[in-house]
Amino acid sequence: MKLSLITDEATQSFGQAVELAKTWGLDGLELRSVENQPIDRIPQGTLAEWKKRLDREGLCVPCLSGSFFKCGIQEPEGPELEKLERLCDGAEILGCGLVRGFAFFSPDGGALPPEALAARFDRPSQLLRRRGIRLLLEADPSVNTSSHRGLAALLALLDRSVFGAVYDPGNELYSSSGERPYPDGYEAIRPWLAHVHVKDVVLEEGGPVCVAPGQGLVGWPAVLRRLARDGYEGWLSLEPHYRKGAALTEGQMRLPQGAGFTQGGLEAAAESAAALRGLLDGMRKEDLA
Repeated sequence: MKLSLITDEATQSFGQAVELAKTWGLDGLELRSVENQPIDRIPQGTLAEWKKRLDREGLCVPCLSGSFFKCGIQEPEGPELEKLERLCDGAEILGCGLVRGFAFFSPDGGALPPEALAARFDRPSQLLRRRGIRLLLEADPSVNTSSHRGLAALLALLDRSVFGAVYDPGNELYSSSGERPYPDGYEAIRPWLAHVHVKDVVLEEGGPVCVAPGQGLVGWPAVLRRLARDGYEGWLSLEPHYRKGAALTEGQMRLPQGAGFTQGGLEAAAESAAALRGLLDGMRKEDLA
């Protein structure tokens, strides 16, 4: 398994993100917002220069962490399809075949059924097939697929050649679904699993709070062992979502991007990178014992 960092969890500077990846022994960088711009708004010439730098440093981009369809289902489709085209352009420039998306913010009356959601992915499916890019959907507490079980129900209606899943068990602890992040969430999403986001969560009196991997309720040691046993050779992408001495707002958690979201994240990201590496090292030592 290879390790990466979602850049804006630690810094808005591309150059600093590269240096952090080298210092922390990571294999790549997952780009979400950089230089205070969402990744789909970075000029193509800039992306080409970044690709040269990444190649020199031996780093890869496993996925572009876009916000495609993280909007209301009644909003015009055109701007979102344009965003998806830009994400595909960026993915091609950066040598990356994966971009991330969602299944619309859930309405106040409750989540929409998978059949209603699936119909909205017809045009994106055609676009993705034409571009040769795969869209990975994520279970998120703010969207209609707030659990991995719900996401699996949607993915079962879509073309697996162009759609897959991000497994983010930490998100499950922010959801009211009652689904256990592991093994329930993992088993539900396993047929579509293509990428993993790493955060951990504890439940406090005021609600869920993110902590370093291995310090919360996800059960990362068991998750990592299961991934290894199942032959997962993809990426573990750090998305700590916590800040030392501060907390992200609900709005920042709902749409993470920009300098305000990043502020205070560097120390927590460094701790999370060390914690994840420690979990993996401990697993390898046990295997050698």
